[in-house]
Amino acid sequence: MKRKYLKNCLRLTISLLICMIVFGCTPSQVPTGFPSRLVGFDVKLLHEGKPITGAAVVFVTNTNYNILGITGSDGVAKPSTSINTYTKSGSPPATYKVIITYTPKAPSELTNEQLSKMTMDEVNAYRAKIEAEIAAMPKIVPDDWGKLETTPLKINVPENGGNVTIEITDPKTHQQ
Repeated sequence: MKRKYLKNCLRLTISLLICMIVFGCTPSQVPTGFPSRLVGFDVKLLHEGKPITGAAVVFVTNTNYNILGITGSDGVAKPSTSINTYTKSGSPPATYKVIITYTPKAPSELTNEQLSKMTMDEVNAYRAKIEAEIAAMPKIVPDDWGKLETTPLKINVPENGGNVTIEITDPKTHQQ
């Protein structure tokens, strides 16, 4: 009985190993160049006291890894560090230049399901309408914040992590 149990356990273990190898379920290896230490650091983005949802916050590095977060409905981005498909929450302690980009949602945006029922001509007309709506909306995040060459933003991620709030009170000024 005990021998049969061990034999079945061995078969199960071998089957699981084969499945892991075939389906790529082996444990992820940390890529070369990935930072050894990450800390939690949140960036809250506000416009006139209201959270900005859907803004991309990028910490610029001169390394082979990327640090990116997207603001949620509370205006908070929780950046993650990644190389290719390997991603971990947090960012390495350092001082970074920061790029922030934001495209507001147009009032008449449709769902993908609605778009799939349209003809190509209707989709093209719809896209033009959305682009016009977005162009007519006030700029919440200054354009120069979205370019490496012109962004004035710098953030220091301390050794113990933390958070920062960026309040946009006017397209030309901000508080940090």
